[in-house]
Amino acid sequence: MGSAQITALVTSIAAAAPAHAPAPECVRAPCPAAQPEAPASAASLGAAFEAVVESAAVLEVEPPEPEAWFPVRGTIDFGAYDARFGAWRGSRRHEGQDVFATAGTPLVAIRDGTVVEIGDDGGRGNYVAIWSPDVDRTFLYLHMRAPTPLAVGDQVEGGTRVGGVGCTGSCWGDHLHLEMRAGKGTSGRPLDPLPLLRKLSLRAR
Repeated sequence: MGSAQITALVTSIAAAAPAHAPAPECVRAPCPAAQPEAPASAASLGAAFEAVVESAAVLEVEPPEPEAWFPVRGTIDFGAYDARFGAWRGSRRHEGQDVFATAGTPLVAIRDGTVVEIGDDGGRGNYVAIWSPDVDRTFLYLHMRAPTPLAVGDQVEGGTRVGGVGCTGSCWGDHLHLEMRAGKGTSGRPLDPLPLLRKLSLRAR
């Protein structure tokens, strides 16, 4: 709001509801009875109220962008037990969380970060790994429908599209296999991403 708008608002309120100045002190009897001040009219108070409402609308601003984004921009399902982090997959444990969605559903960067690895090797299918220095975590997106348009070294902002849901590599059913690893790179200790995903899923996607 500019200074001119603030001045006009203060003036309109002051005119509609004048301040009550104290009556001069009576030092000699008999003192005249105090005369009540005329109340502000309904019309003037209404005008002041409208000015306040208009000023509030001017002051309204867009909310800030979130620091973290849900990675799948569409309707999702977290699947059953075998889709969870830590579930047994033959001789090894599942190191990510599967997020099921329709093929081609956009995938976006969870946080601001740097692309540290991309590929299309066997089990992972088309994948991209993004390291976020703010939280020192690397987020891996596996089984994407097509190779990511990003390149190693690219800087990405949270919410930027990185690919689409698919089923490439060792996969059954279209889904995102999301891994969250400690530190920078794809060899860090795997962490359960589901608590973060549940938190982010409460926001509009």
